[in-house]
Amino acid sequence: MPEAQTQPERHRIESKLFLWIVLAASAILRIALAAHELPNGLFDDAYVTLRYAANLIKGLGLVFNPGERVMGTTSPLFTFILAAFGKLFGPSHIELIALAVGILASVGTLFFCERSLRAVGIPALVKWTFLTVLAFVPSFISNSTSGMETPLVVFLMSISLYLFITDRLMALSAIGFLLFLGRVDTGLWLLALAIELLFARRQKGIGELIRPLILFCGLLFAWLAFLKIYFGSIVPQSVVGKAVSHGAFMLPDWNYTLTLLSAFVPAQRFGVWGLVVIAVVFAALIPAAIDLWKIYPKLRPILYFFLLYVGAFLAARAPLFSWYLIPPKWAFYLIAVYAIWRLLSSNTLQRLIPLKPRYAMAVIAVMLFVAGAHAVAIRRAQSVADNSLGISKFIEEHLPPTGSVFLEHIGLIGYRCDCFLYDSMGLVTPETTRLRKQYGSQWLPKAVREYHADIVILYDADLPLMRSQDDDAVWFQRNYSAMREFQLGYVSATVYFKNDSALIRR
Repeated sequence: MPEAQTQPERHRIESKLFLWIVLAASAILRIALAAHELPNGLFDDAYVTLRYAANLIKGLGLVFNPGERVMGTTSPLFTFILAAFGKLFGPSHIELIALAVGILASVGTLFFCERSLRAVGIPALVKWTFLTVLAFVPSFISNSTSGMETPLVVFLMSISLYLFITDRLMALSAIGFLLFLGRVDTGLWLLALAIELLFARRQKGIGELIRPLILFCGLLFAWLAFLKIYFGSIVPQSVVGKAVSHGAFMLPDWNYTLTLLSAFVPAQRFGVWGLVVIAVVFAALIPAAIDLWKIYPKLRPILYFFLLYVGAFLAARAPLFSWYLIPPKWAFYLIAVYAIWRLLSSNTLQRLIPLKPRYAMAVIAVMLFVAGAHAVAIRRAQSVADNSLGISKFIEEHLPPTGSVFLEHIGLIGYRCDCFLYDSMGLVTPETTRLRKQYGSQWLPKAVREYHADIVILYDADLPLMRSQDDDAVWFQRNYSAMREFQLGYVSATVYFKNDSALIRR
């Protein structure tokens, strides 16, 4: 009897120890990578949010360009967090704060996922393997040190799952609202939670959902009212700009579908046959997904969410940025890990290969750690030098803050330069969206002429259009001179000065 009492206690202590080992190892790898990314090594889009936070700290408001109210950041919540801590520790530390939030959020995700999976009673092998996936898969490591809002989003999703499992509905409403502020696509996760809440309470009645729903709707209404009053629109311009510039809401072709689904099953190298490979893998996951749905009803939102997310992206042909695909990967990996465990535990496989599942899952965990450590080592061996920084220094040398620049990648350059930026993507410049819609592929020369910025930065792919005999292109050729060329990865960026600009220091 004493032995029976101490055995669960021993398992509990071992489980807690293993959790801390995973948390510590994941944090160490991320800190090692983050130390290499500073300064100027974050994702370019991250610096858009950083500039919003910096302007908020300076008292200029929630704006990208001072005096111009446009909602161009995808994550108001992340902006407020950066601004709050930037005010406390100084705006010069915003990059470091963004990395710290990303690392802490990714570690916190592991913690709450462990609590959720333990609460529903999922097999320990599934739980620990899933946690090692989140801790050591290279895409999760790189994203947590990207400076983007995604680690915070997934962290809040993991908290909301735990609150859903433990029936803390009022707290779930509050976190749900923060999720919506974190990024609008989390509405799909909130929808998944709502579906299961309604499904689970269809017989008991939905009376206990009324107060949480009133809280969520009240907070959401207040936020949308603020957006309308402050920005004039409840739809973020960043969403509109990306949709228009990337051809959203067109019918997805096989290449788009393959690219999207290859984020979960890497089969893009097989071309069109990759879709067949992906279809086979997805079909193999169906029994495991059905098993999860029946045995662990509290995990059903994860299944709904993955289907909703993939379906919404296919229907909208949304831009496929890597940070958009981390949340559905979070859901997919749990299904995949459960399917692997289910296969390894099956009697059929045990008769063919008498290998205990815990050994096979341990091998998977070790391989994941090695893959993550290897990815960090490779990244640390690479230079973080980005010619976007060189361009920003060049602009600062020749243009005062009162000048203006027209370019595409506004992130790092915009964060380092205080001048007014016209955005080629339309993330912070609504006029770009109008011009793209009105003139289609011929929009660029017309935008350059309309904005008549002091400095224009064009990529090599833009030059044939700008060297054409179109009236606006001819106007550009007469009024701008190429001053310097920079290499940005595989493309070249040419900096043009406006000939009659009184602001440029030549």
